[in-house]
Amino acid sequence: MQEYKSCHWLQHGLSFENDHIEMCCLCCHKGGGHLYIKENYNGSDVSWDDILNLKEKFIKENKEGKTDPRCEGCFNLVYRGWADEEPYINYIHFNHWTHCNSDCIYCYTKWDKQAYNSRPHYQAFPMIKELFKRKLFRPGGEVTFAGGEPTMLNEFEDIVNFLLKNGADRITVHSSGIKYSRAIERGIKDKILSVCLSADSGTRDTYKAVKGVDKFDKFWENAKKYSKAQKNIDNKIYVETKFILIPQINTTKVEIDKWLEHTVEAGIKSVVVDIENEYCKKLRTYNIARPQYLVELCNYIIQRAKELDLRIVDYNNFSYLVSDYNLL
Repeated sequence: MQEYKSCHWLQHGLSFENDHIEMCCLCCHKGGGHLYIKENYNGSDVSWDDILNLKEKFIKENKEGKTDPRCEGCFNLVYRGWADEEPYINYIHFNHWTHCNSDCIYCYTKWDKQAYNSRPHYQAFPMIKELFKRKLFRPGGEVTFAGGEPTMLNEFEDIVNFLLKNGADRITVHSSGIKYSRAIERGIKDKILSVCLSADSGTRDTYKAVKGVDKFDKFWENAKKYSKAQKNIDNKIYVETKFILIPQINTTKVEIDKWLEHTVEAGIKSVVVDIENEYCKKLRTYNIARPQYLVELCNYIIQRAKELDLRIVDYNNFSYLVSDYNLL
């Protein structure tokens, strides 16, 4: 078996972005990403044969040691033997970046929310149905929804229900939690779908300051409803709340304590933590040491989660910090 540097997205994945389709959604590494499959995409027909042929081209280059410079520095790249090179898809990411029902201060669409919310969104469902019709989708990977608010898309319920019915075995949805979804509820009950709900606060005032809308009560009401759909007889977790630390905005022990208390009260047993991306990018760019108070707060979150018997999932920026300081 030949060993070479590649990743599961290059081998078997694709990402539906706002106006294009690409190999994956990652773009914060040194190479910058954006391995385009189809630019200026608006929902028109795209040949699955063309997509798989393009993947074959990238894989051939990787085998020859010619990894695309746009992939340089990506943590997904792994040097190993890639045994399964058959043409199929089992990683799909929906990253539409159009409609959203909140206005988070850390979101890159914040600069002109009205413009982003008015963007037309193409229909990806026809391509998904063709993928399954041709038996090119294989279980064992993951389908994720993020970018904007997935539940706002008019084809979201149809796509999720189709995936649940036709053999997808792992679906992850990143949601504001403001709009309740029956498809998400069904996926949780079927033990196939996990939902990550963005709280980013523990109090109403901070929620409004971060999210730009007054939906604090609605968020926790829906979090409890999703939690009730979850039956933990297999000890797996399908609902979690997320907190993105934004220095000087929500980085207090009071906010952390209230967030964790609400999470426990909702019957949720897992939390996700991250640090605002642009802030971390600035620290890395200028080689600035992480503020001591932030390191201490991260340690506090870890310890409080353990005390409350909550699983803690560290996203990219948080994981970089805690690994630097050996907190986990």
